[in-house]
Amino acid sequence: MKNIYKSILAILSMVLLFTACSPDNPQLGSTLAKDQLKFSITQNPDDPNMVILESLTPNASPFWTTPLGRSTHVRDTVRIAFPGTYTFTYGALSSGGATQADPFELTITTTNLSYVDDQLWTNLTGGVGNEKVWRLDYGMYGLNSGPLTYCAPLTTWTQWQAGTAEVGWAPSWNDNQWIIEEADKESRMTFSLKGGAYMKTHKVTEGVNESGTFFLDVNNHTLTTTDATILRSKSFIANATNWNKDLVVLSLTENQLMVGVRRTNSEGDYLYVWNFVSEEYAEKYVPEDVEDPNFDLGNQTEILAVNTTKTWYLDTEVPFNWADINGKLLNEWNSRADIISAGWTGYDDSSVANIDGCSITFTQDGKVTVRQDNGTETSGTYKNTQSTNTITFKDVTPSFLIAGWISVATTDENQWKIVKVDHNALGNVSGIWFGKRDPSKAEYMVFHFISK
Repeated sequence: MKNIYKSILAILSMVLLFTACSPDNPQLGSTLAKDQLKFSITQNPDDPNMVILESLTPNASPFWTTPLGRSTHVRDTVRIAFPGTYTFTYGALSSGGATQADPFELTITTTNLSYVDDQLWTNLTGGVGNEKVWRLDYGMYGLNSGPLTYCAPLTTWTQWQAGTAEVGWAPSWNDNQWIIEEADKESRMTFSLKGGAYMKTHKVTEGVNESGTFFLDVNNHTLTTTDATILRSKSFIANATNWNKDLVVLSLTENQLMVGVRRTNSEGDYLYVWNFVSEEYAEKYVPEDVEDPNFDLGNQTEILAVNTTKTWYLDTEVPFNWADINGKLLNEWNSRADIISAGWTGYDDSSVANIDGCSITFTQDGKVTVRQDNGTETSGTYKNTQSTNTITFKDVTPSFLIAGWISVATTDENQWKIVKVDHNALGNVSGIWFGKRDPSKAEYMVFHFISK
């Protein structure tokens, strides 16, 4: 709301500048004095926890600061569940500028737990008298595959329709553990209903600890925070102007929280959805042991070495991708241009010089030779296990630097899995996707080698 207020000021400033230059409007408007501000802050006599705000100042735009956040409504209602002394501040924006009244303190002596008895409040906080700790989900708990989901606008997501009825959001990209700083695995945020709706954060990369309040709108699925913000990556802060008011809650279960923040920078309209997991669930979570499936791709020795020996070259168009446990490629990349347009891997035209000489040669008698881009060769042996589609290397480890943090590598057991093969028009194998199984989730990083 602070940014909205600044925007209003900026617009008024331009209007005032224009009228100052016009002979028909020779004078600027005057700033309201404090005693000209007219407003009321009253409690509902039938429900003292319901506070009614009303701006009575003519020809002015109101702005309120309340215990549950900020507002620009002429008439608004604030529902406070717990007793205490709360501060409200009223201000008004006129043609001459902004004027703010002295803070108004209101003491509430009653409790109305009906404001916080919805299941969503319980999911977020643990219920009245409790608090609940949340951490970013780095894809290790069987819920999300990473801490950040990019959602495209003006589409529909079936999980639930969040925000207004005419605008929904659909996930477009979610595999991104690497995009958020590793140190933020230790960041935490706490939502509490101990005597009030309080929020605390411990943000490692931002280097701050915050204490504030929050409000959960269970009807519109939004979250508003004051004096604290949700956990996020430090590098994303400047990309959005609103980190506090009416954030979109796309999922809120006992174990999972997903909160959307709208991107407002020059990259275009998108929703950054920050994925969280409850501390208790994360501490108790035991990952399911998902077995690698066996892909029926044919005789693997013949695929690798064809007749007696075969050399496979690292593809310079799409040298890498990710695949799910069943071998489905997770990024729709059909060319180098597709990877470049994605913008997050670091692979581009200049990277081709790193890998255009990389290859691996298999022989049917179990020998393998790895050739680096500079022509250096290392040799060893391999064992092909048909029943699991795995290749186990000995005395040699295929490893190529593609670009930045992207490298061809094997598992800790020095293995690859044949995840997928390509065939040409004659039915011959023309490409192989070798997969490196992720140690913490059911997917592979895959490397594409082609014949020439």
